[in-house]
Amino acid sequence: MERKMRNKRAISPLIATIILISICIAGGLLIYTIFFSTIGTMSTTLSIEVVNLDLVKTTGRVTYSVSIKNTGNKHISSISITIGPGEDGTTNLTLTLSDIVPGQVKSSSDSKTTEAAQFIAGKTYAVKISVTGSDGSSMVKSMTVTCTS
Repeated sequence: MERKMRNKRAISPLIATIILISICIAGGLLIYTIFFSTIGTMSTTLSIEVVNLDLVKTTGRVTYSVSIKNTGNKHISSISITIGPGEDGTTNLTLTLSDIVPGQVKSSSDSKTTEAAQFIAGKTYAVKISVTGSDGSSMVKSMTVTCTS
């Protein structure tokens, strides 16, 4: 039996070391790839900056406009902006924006005559900005705007 064992040859220590180092490098690269792809997915953010927001009342007309910049790194599929008193059955003013890529600024404006009576120059009104990302995530930003004449 001893004779049979002597005739068997093992891998050389040099080759065994090279194989072990290769396995360690491959495992390290696999962990690195998985870790950084997960971190990249988790670090995508939905963020906006209101560049401009105006509410102007003239005789019998109210004009409102907004410019919003996508400051996050996620594509925004839609933004809904609601301005107004919304109290006592009054109507809010609304604007919508869509398809804003990161870094892009989009603007929208409108003018109404029927809602003009409920807005008073010098008064501050609530603004609600609802943002939806292309992946279905959402955020809401609240602020105010003062009506000018």
